[in-house]
Amino acid sequence: MRFKGDISGLDSLQEEVDDEYYALLSEIGREATRNTKITGTYQNRTGNLRNANGGCVVRNGKIIDLWVETDGAHPKAVEKTENLLIYSEKPKDGLYLANGMEYASFVESKGFEVVLNNGVLYAQSQIEKRL
Repeated sequence: MRFKGDISGLDSLQEEVDDEYYALLSEIGREATRNTKITGTYQNRTGNLRNANGGCVVRNGKIIDLWVETDGAHPKAVEKTENLLIYSEKPKDGLYLANGMEYASFVESKGFEVVLNNGVLYAQSQIEKRL
């Protein structure tokens, strides 16, 4: 199909749509990590696990937003999550959530909520609902 007319504004319109999309992913991701901090079902002995939930948004193969939901008193937990998010492979653009503590998956395998249900699955439902 051929189109005749002025299409000079289409590129900027596409850019605006993409900006809104990625901003919404950041908003949803931040909500999800706040949610996981509040609703974690494990006993928080050291504070590290609860202060290591974070995420990033990747656009055009680069991280455009990175965060860790923390109280500011657990820098090692923050560092581990940031390193995991920065250096892990991200095959597609989009939202990535993680907990950098090595034992997070073990705690979840024991039936406790760390980041999966109230983080990843929450974000997925919000994306489906709001996009």
